[in-house]
Formats: sequence, C-alpha cells, structure tokens
Amino acid sequence: MRIADSRRLTGGNLQSANPCAVAEVRFTSGDDVERMLARWREELRALCAELAVDFGEPFVRAYQGGACIGFDAPIDALYTATEINEEAIHRATQDAQRADDRAVERLRRALQDEANPQLIALERAAKERGCPFLWDDDEVSVGFGHTAQIWSADDLPDVDAVDWASAAPIPVAMITGTNGKTTTSRMLTRILKTSGLCVGSTSTDGVCVDEEIVEAGDWTGTGAARMVLRRKEINAAVLETARGGLLRRGLSMSGCDVAVLTNVAADHLGDYGIDDVAAMAQVKSLIGKALKPGGHRVINADDRHLMQRRLECDSPMVFFSMRHDNEALLAHRRSGGSCWWLEDDVIYFAQAGESTQVLAARAIPCSFGGAARHNISNALAAAAAAQVLGVSLATIANALSSFGASPSDNPGRCQLVELQGVRLLLDFGHNAHGLQAILTLAQGLMASQPSARLCVSLGQAGDRLDSEILELSETLAGVAPDHIILRQMAGYERGRQPAEVAELIRQGLLERSYPPERVAIVEGELTALDEAMTWAEPGDLIMLLVHLERDAVADWVAARR
Repeated sequence: MRIADSRRLTGGNLQSANPCAVAEVRFTSGDDVERMLARWREELRALCAELAVDFGEPFVRAYQGGACIGFDAPIDALYTATEINEEAIHRATQDAQRADDRAVERLRRALQDEANPQLIALERAAKERGCPFLWDDDEVSVGFGHTAQIWSADDLPDVDAVDWASAAPIPVAMITGTNGKTTTSRMLTRILKTSGLCVGSTSTDGVCVDEEIVEAGDWTGTGAARMVLRRKEINAAVLETARGGLLRRGLSMSGCDVAVLTNVAADHLGDYGIDDVAAMAQVKSLIGKALKPGGHRVINADDRHLMQRRLECDSPMVFFSMRHDNEALLAHRRSGGSCWWLEDDVIYFAQAGESTQVLAARAIPCSFGGAARHNISNALAAAAAAQVLGVSLATIANALSSFGASPSDNPGRCQLVELQGVRLLLDFGHNAHGLQAILTLAQGLMASQPSARLCVSLGQAGDRLDSEILELSETLAGVAPDHIILRQMAGYERGRQPAEVAELIRQGLLERSYPPERVAIVEGELTALDEAMTWAEPGDLIMLLVHLERDAVADWVAARR
C-alpha cells in the first residue's frame, strides 16, 4: 500500500457530509488489502489516542486498485489531520513502532499551531443561526453577497461582535454536468439579470459580475465560489461546479437554493477512483447535498445515470426533457411535480397539473432555429432553475429570446461565422458526448445545402483514457465528415508523446474504415484553420473545436472578415 495523494476536503464529499482528511492509496498484486486497512485503522486510533484528539470514525471508499481512506476532522485541524493519516498509513505499511515520540510530538505541535478556537466558535454560531458561513486559509465570512461580513483569518471577531441579523443568504444556484455547464450558467445568469438582480457567476472563462469578467481564468472550484459569494455588489449567484473541485476539495458551500444536473458522460474518468460513468454520476450528484431545506434539484430526465441516483436525496425535484413522452417526466407531471420539456418545437412548463407554453425553441438565438438541440436542453435547465428562484415565465422567455444574438453572450460555444463563403462553426466540445452534439448541429446547418462538405478539426488532452479518446474516433466515423484535421495539444500531453493522442484518434478512424487520405494531423488550432480554409470551397462548413487558442482564433477570424 502506497500513498498516491493526500489532501483535505473542506466541504461535503463522496466519503462524508463533513470536512475531512483523505489519502488515495494504491495496492499492488501482493498486498493483503483487508489486513493493511485493518492495520491502518488500528494505527490511526492509537495515534489519535496518543494525541488526545477525537476525530471521526475512519472510512474507506474502495475502487479498482486502490481506495480513498480518511476521517472527519475540525476545520482548524485539517492540515494536521492529513499528516496524522499519512503517519498511520506509514506505520501500517512499514511496521513502524507506535512509540515514535518524535512523530507524535511533531503532530502535537502542529495541532496546537493550527488550532483556531475563534474560527470554530464562528462556524458553530453560524450553524446554530442558519447563517451562511465561508472560510479558507485567508478569510472568513458570514452572509453572502451584499450581506457578507468578511474578516482576515488571522483577526477574527468574537461571536458576540458579529452583526448576525444582517448576515443573510442570497439566491444561489449550483450547476454541474459533463457538458452544458457553462452555457446553462450563462443562460441562467442572463435570466436573473433580466429579472433585475445583480448576478455573480463562475465558469471556465472566469468570475463575472453582471456578465462582465472581473477575474479571468478557469474558475469552477471552491475558490471561485467563495470569491463570488463575498462580492458585496451581488444579490444572486450562479456557480458552475466542475467534477475536479468536487473531488479535490468537496462542496464549496452549503445552503444553495437550486442544484442543476445537466448530464453525465464518459470524460475525465480514472481520477480518484472514478472509473466509469455511474461513478461520475455520483460525483455530479453531490451538489444536491449542498441544498438548503426546501431547495430543489433540477435533473435531466433524459440522462439514465442521473435518474438512477435521483432518490438518494430527499429534496424536491424538477425534471426537464427533450422528449414530451419521457416516462419519468410524465409520471412526475401526473404526481403534480414541476417539469419542463420540448414538444413540437415549443418549450412547456407544468406544475401542479397545469401546463403552460413558454416560448418556441427556435426563438432562442443560440438554438440556430432549433438545430442546436443541446442548447435547447441547456435552456430547459436554465429556465427550470430560474423558475425555482422565483422568476416569472414571461421574464424567462424574454431573456432566452435574446440569448445568443450577440457573440459575447456565449463566447467559445456554438459560434457561427462566414468567411469567403465558407461557414465556420466554433465550439468547445471536448469529449464524445459534446462532439456528437456539435456534429448534430453541423448536420442540421448543412441540411439545406446537400452539396456542402464538412470538415472537422479537434484535439484532445493526454489525461483521458484510451477508451475515451477512441470514442471520439467512433463518433467521428459515425458521421463521416469529408475531411478531418486532428491537432496536437502542446503542453497538454499529460505524460504522452506529442502526437500520441492525435495518432490514436487517427488509428481509431482507420479501423472504422475512414479513408486515410481524408485525415491529417497538425500542430495547433491556427494551423488547422489555415489547412481547413485551403481545403474548403464556398458553401462548405468547417467545424473547429477550440480548446487552447480561443483568443488567437478569434483574432484570426476577425482579420479575415
């Protein structure tokens, strides 16, 4: 048994509803796993007794070849708790003697140095009052948005000095899924802004206030959520929540009003023992545990993995579906539950048995006249969340009717431009599920021009499983574009050779009888654009999945328009 990773989880997580210390351990073929884990528990209990600490009971989340092992700990002891866990693992595997006074004394000093009684007192007082509470190594706060009171972690007030009456919640939505998170977050932000709220939001593009970026970067983790929820100018928050943050740090907050689950597909498998889509669905479904009492989950009823986990929480559910005859949706409607669905190109809403037409799907600019079905699904999710937050159906329809009319509404997603008679479709799709959605849109755009040809360019980072990469080949071969340009992704090889991923996709295509003369491998997105435009003729469509060089691609397009 060896330690592959050791970390603290600062919020609810797969193993526990509380902050905890965990270690990812790996086993070899000769390990007696049960004996090692039993020995670890024994050593951990002995260490805690020596240190006179009473942490949570040890837990184990086992998976193929390893396990996540750890225990709950107070938030002012999490760093030391990880060291205690590591020491227990070391003793269990190295037959170290318990009477190692140096290790015990070091851990005792670490506990004393990390201890922060005022932090614990504030945490307890906020919980007793049902008051929003956030903490990190630098700052501690109560209340969200314009009600937030923020202090340095080194200079905390006494409980009685806090203005608890003013520290209040604001409407908060959390959004997760394999695909559609960013677009759904942007749609919901637009709806809430249209309703008159000042919205703070997080996404893969950055932290935004009222749709303006205030901190650029991929901000979808716990730090992003805290940053937004402490912005004094906001009175609502939309938090895009990625699986990486959920696995590395746990839930970013508790007390949100609505948790949106867009879909789950095969992507980023293999990390932290999440080896299949069912396990990833469990990770994504964690955000349901961040809901306050009475908070709602918005669930894609077309996603079987999400639906299989829907009863794991007892919070109210809102279903959305692209099919009016979805059996789960129909049953939910019959029971009086809230539902959103698409029927004959119209978005409907039903609650307590009464249904209402909201708007035509083709009226949403980013639906491309109904061809971008994945964006209609995203609109259903955003509308459902907005309705839970109290926004009127008229305001929802009004906001969605403008979303996508400007390229700045949804940068990097489903952008269509024309260059020299050639249409160029830009998107961020980065897995087989997302690729299929954009290919479906591309086919819809080409339906009116039977002679048009399709060129697809994409790349993939090296941190995906071979099976995930080959699924891209299968998806491409199923559509059989007229030309495919595969790209290397410099800096994202993640342990692979520079062209290894592109060559793997190419081999997958050839095994599916795709003609070798119609596939090329190039070094980057701009090179791919140059080659695609050289190949294309007026009327053709180039589909470019932009992953690394969005600004450079935008400049390239602008210079040629």
